[in-house]
Amino acid sequence: MLYLIPALFVIACVIFVGRSYAIKARLAQAMLDRAIARKLSTSPLNLEVMHLREQNAVMRNLLLDMVENETSVATDQTKSEQARALSARTKRRREIFGEAVFVLQQNERPQASNQNHKIAG
Repeated sequence: MLYLIPALFVIACVIFVGRSYAIKARLAQAMLDRAIARKLSTSPLNLEVMHLREQNAVMRNLLLDMVENETSVATDQTKSEQARALSARTKRRREIFGEAVFVLQQNERPQASNQNHKIAG
């Protein structure tokens, strides 16, 4: 019994010391993450990634429009209504493809930010 009390005390101390070191490590990691985020916020790479995300969203929306356009004609219509719906679908398909070509042409332009990828600071 005499050895049990100091052993429990040592175990409790080890737990508290270990937790304090874990908290210090988490705080240091958070400070590093904030410093990296601050450096990257002014980076041309970050601006380029944001631009690529925007382009990705535009192309995703165009693809969704294409899918919706192709499934828009109902089969329970009269022949004149179907012909009108098919011509509207064809017209919308041309508009969507025109938008897609325009977006792709905008993406092909060389950007000056691609030349230097060093992070300032």
